[in-house]
Amino acid sequence: MPVDYKFKKGAHVPTWEWLSFFPGGAANSGCASAYDGTRFMYWVIQYGTTAVTASTTGLWRYDTWLNAWQFLATATSGNMGIDIEYDQQRKVLYLMHGVGLNSWQVFNLNTTAVTVCNQSCPPWALTTITTVLPATSSYGASFSMPDDTSLPAQIDSGTADVTGQTTTVVKATDATGTFGPGMVGLQLRVTSGARSGTKVIITAVTDKNTLTVAPAMAGALAANDTFVIEPVEDIATAGTTTTLTDSTAAWIVNQYADHDVIITGGTGAGQRRRITSNTATVLTLAAAVTGNTRTGAFTTAPDATSTFKIVPSADFLYYHPGNGSTALYRIDVAQTTGTAWSASLATAPAAIGPGSNTFWPSSYSPGYLMALRGAGTTTVYMFNIGTKAWTTVTTWAGSESFNTGNSSCMLTGKRKLFVQKEGATRLYVFDLLTGVLEPFGTMPYAAPSAYDGKRARYVKTPDGIEWLYIMRAGGQEFYRVPLEWL
Repeated sequence: MPVDYKFKKGAHVPTWEWLSFFPGGAANSGCASAYDGTRFMYWVIQYGTTAVTASTTGLWRYDTWLNAWQFLATATSGNMGIDIEYDQQRKVLYLMHGVGLNSWQVFNLNTTAVTVCNQSCPPWALTTITTVLPATSSYGASFSMPDDTSLPAQIDSGTADVTGQTTTVVKATDATGTFGPGMVGLQLRVTSGARSGTKVIITAVTDKNTLTVAPAMAGALAANDTFVIEPVEDIATAGTTTTLTDSTAAWIVNQYADHDVIITGGTGAGQRRRITSNTATVLTLAAAVTGNTRTGAFTTAPDATSTFKIVPSADFLYYHPGNGSTALYRIDVAQTTGTAWSASLATAPAAIGPGSNTFWPSSYSPGYLMALRGAGTTTVYMFNIGTKAWTTVTTWAGSESFNTGNSSCMLTGKRKLFVQKEGATRLYVFDLLTGVLEPFGTMPYAAPSAYDGKRARYVKTPDGIEWLYIMRAGGQEFYRVPLEWL
């Protein structure tokens, strides 16, 4: 059961809990973490001197059950711009090496070899990938990868308000309406009332209470009708070996490109294939990619008995170089012939620079990537994986801007963005659904403004407890705080 600290929201701010110090030395520029969703946090850290450019880069893991550190390997040494990402599907870690370098490595956490980008990676060892990064990394560089295994069956829920309902508009009560732009493309399913069982697609979020949906429902929701928001899951009306049709749908064109369709029941059950494009009613599969069994045609064509689900592809690793770049790249890590990074997928609205962080925000917006721009700004961007379009989600509500030295992460279960301000002990939590900037306890030490790194990490344990962990910039101190009070 989740821990109950009896904290009152807006009144009580918990004290940070000190954990076992990082044993390697001062954690300098070049510091990032990942979490396996169960027990271990993985850290790539430069340490060993007090200089901004440290002498040693090590890969370590921290056991959240035992409060203990374990050294895994010595990585290629860079500094600013180091990042690490955990691949839940393959149980490997991706490490980039930092400023001025285009090299990256894989650490295989399995007991047998795993093939990544057509290279065999032996167990419990670092392997340098020969397909180098398409641009050198620098301040704020990021790896990110979608992971459908962490998606809940239900993203959100709501209750229809007394007013505002039409056949294409659903308005929730103030108490239940907390919707954000990342919900576009998800499915709304009515769970009570005359329209119970109706499934429609969210095409727009006009405010935190109001959703535009398609196709038009047979009738408007009545007051107190309930609904849930979830990944798209329905039954096909027809199919071929290269397409799946749902004639009842009204999908946004190409919203599900570079997603996977999973046949969950009926004819063809168990198949998973990548989508290359979609119309309002038809999903078209991607051509076969050598080595990736999730691409190419269905072995068995779906039909009107086939139930299906759409999730973001967990085969793509995304890369943003940081430090003023507007580019975003990706690579299919399962591909074994012609393995290559893409050309830039789309140009960001403005340069994403020092202090930035690009990441997959999980259940907040599973069809998107999110980026805190950094570079002395207050902007938050979102990238639509399917349509390849960047949008500005919001501008930070406070007067602060963020630059080299800040650290940020998504508090996924609460759909809030956490930021540690560089050069200060100040911490902020920004509610992405309501636009409210919320209080948070200060850090024991200020984060030096010269120390680049992703030192904040949200952790939700299997029993439901939520924590925020932070590694001190320029030091060995490591601490956490519970998040039930938010």
